[in-house]
Amino acid sequence: MQMSMNGLRQIKRALLATNGLGLAPVIARSNWRRQRLLILCYHGIAMGEEHGSHPEMFLPPAIFARRMEILAQSGCKVLDLGEALRLLQKGQLPPGSVAITFDDGWADFPLYAFPILQKHGFPATVYLTTYYCLLSRPLFRFALSYMMWKESKVIENRAFPWLPEQLDLRTEAERTSFLWKIDNYAKQQDLSGKQKDDLAAAFAATIGFDYSAFCRERIFQLMNPKEVTAMSRAGVDFQLHTHRHRTPLDRYRFISEVVQNRDLIAEMTGSGNRVHFCYPSGAVRDDFVFWLKEAGVQSATTCVHGLATRGEDPFRLPRLLDQYGLGDEEFEAWLTGLAALLPRRKTVALDVAPE
Repeated sequence: MQMSMNGLRQIKRALLATNGLGLAPVIARSNWRRQRLLILCYHGIAMGEEHGSHPEMFLPPAIFARRMEILAQSGCKVLDLGEALRLLQKGQLPPGSVAITFDDGWADFPLYAFPILQKHGFPATVYLTTYYCLLSRPLFRFALSYMMWKESKVIENRAFPWLPEQLDLRTEAERTSFLWKIDNYAKQQDLSGKQKDDLAAAFAATIGFDYSAFCRERIFQLMNPKEVTAMSRAGVDFQLHTHRHRTPLDRYRFISEVVQNRDLIAEMTGSGNRVHFCYPSGAVRDDFVFWLKEAGVQSATTCVHGLATRGEDPFRLPRLLDQYGLGDEEFEAWLTGLAALLPRRKTVALDVAPE
């Protein structure tokens, strides 16, 4: 099996390097590609070294700028998400249709992503989670992970009796283990967002990390309400991502997450027309689809790689997660449609977002 996978990777690299032996332009112009929508998925654009601790979620600004330049030169038609989905269902997509989405609503969006999008005239949708938007502090788990990655050494611990006396932060496995121990402690104590932030600050002091400077830089923070308002007025489309970035298994709690999310976005943007949803952490279950329909949602995107088709379940729409490990050649191959025809590792979706 290992040899088989390695062989597939080599074949894929060779095809990408040769544009599918010249097939990429043919596929890009084909009726097959015209009937498919590529929904690009981004999270954050690094303001510092976020792509070092979270390469699957943060792109350096230069790479994002290059991706958008490639998209601008590709001949693809970048559409507003709502318009793209409407045309997809009617079978009237322009050739090479693409929609651009951003998950969560990171604070770097107005600083780094929006000016580049504006330069090319590209519309974009931000799936905004609202709890940390209001709290305006670093997201707890992201902050912990980043701090441990930055302070990759052995630390003596005298502050937290529920953690080992010696914290070895030199390996990813150890850092992940400590992350979940701290997170589980916060859950057991039922800490509020403010209390979790205080815990993160105390942990930072223990490992010798400057948490005050970190907070001033706004790394791993979301846009605040004023920024959301400003971006909405500038034409950015804000859609649903739950209030606390979680997917409760209880119907009432799940729908409440969506309704609260919608109400808060309406307050910040002045508009309540929010009918598109993104599953937090890509977590999808049949129950969620039923509950989203109850909540008046019309579409939902996943983290499963693929091109959306007219026959696609509008509540299980695939996207391409553009990330640090994705090369320009593969990105271009997704724009043409070639990459969707090449062998690739199956994307495994969660069924519940971690709370």
